[in-house]
Amino acid sequence: MPSVIPLYSTSLSGKAGLLDETLTTLRLVANGSDLEAVRAAIVKGDVLGKATHKNRLSVWEKIHERYLTNWPQAVLLAKMVMASPDRNSARLLIYYEFCCSEPILYDAIIGPVFGRFSGGFTGVEISDLQTWLDSVEADHLEIRRWSPQTRKKVLSNILTVLRDFGLMAGTARKVFQPVYLPLPVFGYVLYRLHDVPQLPGPRGVISAPDWRLFFQDEEDVIALLNEAAAAGYCTFKRQGDVMTLDLRWSTREAYVAAIAGQVQ
Repeated sequence: MPSVIPLYSTSLSGKAGLLDETLTTLRLVANGSDLEAVRAAIVKGDVLGKATHKNRLSVWEKIHERYLTNWPQAVLLAKMVMASPDRNSARLLIYYEFCCSEPILYDAIIGPVFGRFSGGFTGVEISDLQTWLDSVEADHLEIRRWSPQTRKKVLSNILTVLRDFGLMAGTARKVFQPVYLPLPVFGYVLYRLHDVPQLPGPRGVISAPDWRLFFQDEEDVIALLNEAAAAGYCTFKRQGDVMTLDLRWSTREAYVAAIAGQVQ
């Protein structure tokens, strides 16, 4: 994990999921459009079907901030999404990158949300998130500048994101939904984590907090590693506390190219 605590922003007080808009944008990226061409298609060409220039610009800014600031990574994501066999896989890939781009969303889900899930609760309330937000304020002094209305909107939209991406259901009261993590999505996260130097060896990968974004605990991850090994994504062996993990492809780029090539 990064040594510098990332700042929390109020970005989530505006647009929430934008799933369909993001799918359309990533399709443009996968088809070879560069960053400026994608921006023009959204803001000027209205490829997303937004009524006003202000709304088109606002949606573009959110999508750019979440997925397109690192262009090589955006291209990898777009290729994986377009290679997805179903909407659930595409949705979970987009959800993962969204969480990684938005520190408050990431921390809220791996913290209080996962805590409620693993504790056997049926759902999570804004009050649970508010308690957590109050507890981290000493490390995030920027929160003190937020109005009560902004705080409530940010926390409400965290729950909306979870609903939009299929991890929760409901309107007034949101409840957890079972999460099936398809192997190509698991592999994408696995290869991304393998590039993180702070996560040495299989134990670091297995205990990585990123899995909590999908409500997976360590035993879930080990089961998925066994499935991935059987499918040829990696080699994984476990004998008691001793584990070995070797990835089939040397880079995430090679992994994405292999997965995308299977559907061509």
